[in-house]
Amino acid sequence: MEGKLITLEGIDGSGKSTVARELVSRLRELVPERRWVLTAEPTQGEVGEVLRARLKGQEEEEPVSHMEELFLFMADHADHLKRTIIPSLREGAAVISDRYADSTVAYQGITLRGIVPDPLRWIQSLLKPWNVVPARTLFFAIDPALALERISSREGREKFERLDFLKEVDENFELLVSEEKERFKRIDASLGPDDVSEIAVKAVLDLIR
Repeated sequence: MEGKLITLEGIDGSGKSTVARELVSRLRELVPERRWVLTAEPTQGEVGEVLRARLKGQEEEEPVSHMEELFLFMADHADHLKRTIIPSLREGAAVISDRYADSTVAYQGITLRGIVPDPLRWIQSLLKPWNVVPARTLFFAIDPALALERISSREGREKFERLDFLKEVDENFELLVSEEKERFKRIDASLGPDDVSEIAVKAVLDLIR
């Protein structure tokens, strides 16, 4: 059985993490003969934990801090590939990742503006030689204002959760989607979680069958 990598992408507040858990639960019931692996970035590894702590801190304005953050994401992604993604795919598993390399491109493509020329393309060029490209990416499309409204009462908000920033990140995601229409499957994330989960399940089943 061929391994498949499916990623879930979208801005903060789009509901990816909630749907990811329900998605894998449903798929395990519907296709029990296949091994399903649920994972996420940042990971639970050593570098991932550093990143999670940083994301709950205040925005740092020094260019070197943004560069450091990018390479932390890169290191965590490399560790994720080595420890989880590649071994699982080799074993024929279907891997569902809540965030992946596209998030690094979309988010750090904003934070590195004015630091490196054309940061989005630069980050893509750094990833291209060694990244594993997903078979399908579910893009949770949502108005940034609605996304921020959903997370406004959440405790421990992260530093990227600002309307102006999320609008710019959303524009980067839309660019990525427009450039790889075959890989991306757009999902209206403004719908209720049950409806979004149903659409996501169908999209994955269409891929693996």
